[in-house]
This record gives sequence, C-alpha cells and structure tokens, in this order.
Amino acid sequence: MRANAPATLSAALCLLAPVAFGQSEPPPGPPPEYGTSQAPVYLPPPQYAPPPEPSLVRQMSVGPRLIIAPGVFIPSSGSTGFTLGVVGGYGIDLGPVIVTPGLMFQGSWSSDWTVYSGLGGARLTFPFGNFGPFIEGALGYGNVSGPLGYSKGGLEIRVGGGFIFFFSRSFALGLTVDYDTITDTPYHTWIIAPTILLSF
Repeated sequence: MRANAPATLSAALCLLAPVAFGQSEPPPGPPPEYGTSQAPVYLPPPQYAPPPEPSLVRQMSVGPRLIIAPGVFIPSSGSTGFTLGVVGGYGIDLGPVIVTPGLMFQGSWSSDWTVYSGLGGARLTFPFGNFGPFIEGALGYGNVSGPLGYSKGGLEIRVGGGFIFFFSRSFALGLTVDYDTITDTPYHTWIIAPTILLSF
C-alpha cells in the first residue's frame, strides 16, 4: 500500500497542473470583426461658376473719370461757336444705374458770345451691355459777354442726355446734347458734344 502512494500523488499532480495553468490565463476575447470601421472620406469643395464679367459700360463708367469735352454750341441768337469743357467725377455702381457726381469747367466762344461756366451736377447712366444711355443735370455760375460790351453773370442751369457705345475696351463712340441757360441773361443755347474714346 505504501509503494502505491507516490504514484497516486504524482497522478493527482499531473491532473491538477493543467487546471491551474488554465485558470491563470485570461479568457480569450471575442473574435475581431472586419468591415465595421471605415476610413474617413474627404469630399472636394463644391465648384461654383465664376461671376460674369461686368459689361464694358460698367467697367469704363465706374470709378474716377476725367473727360475733355469739345463740342459746338448753338445759341438762340447770334452765331454758332466752339465750346470746350473739362469734367471730373466718380462713377458709383448702384445696380441698374451708375451715378456719377462731378464738376465741370467750360468755356464757349463765338463771334457774338463768350461764356465761362463752373458747374456741379450728376450723370445717371443706364448700362445695357456695351450701350450706355444717360441723362445729366447741373447747376452753377456762368458769365456771358456779348455785343456792345454786354457782360453779366448769373445762375446757370444745364440739363441733357446722350449715349455711349463701346465697340471694345479701347474704342467707343457717343454723343451728348445739353440745353444750357444763364438766368437773367439773353443766353440760351444747345450744346452738342460728340464723344470719341480711344484707350491704349
């Protein structure tokens, strides 16, 4: 009986060893799941069409402007003469209309009349593509000299309109027609000024 004790003890140890080692290791986790996680997808930013290019009338009428305006004046009495004006202004785009406030200094000469003017006013241009009709008005001071030593100054009033057409950025044609009068004087006249724009 004593001879079998070691064999019985060894067998017990052999049977208990795997159980002890199995309890010391953590239980296996769940199997990995594939296809559940995805890499982030980056979408390109939306593409917008560029805004349309402004018409030539807007491009050339907005911002600072300096115009030298030669023309002819046709008084209600006396001979027709030559007129020359210098106009400075700034065009403001308000959508359907371009407002250009400005100042004008002008001289007009004929065999019967000599007129000098200083005016402040505004032009309203209505852009339709390359075609720009406009109306304008101004008030200021004018001095007129006439036959027999006549000379007098007074309030000068000018109203008129015209158009300009752009064939390209470097070439345009137009025409301005104004009615001009100096109060309390016999001076009443039409002023016709063609416009030729050359840009280089």
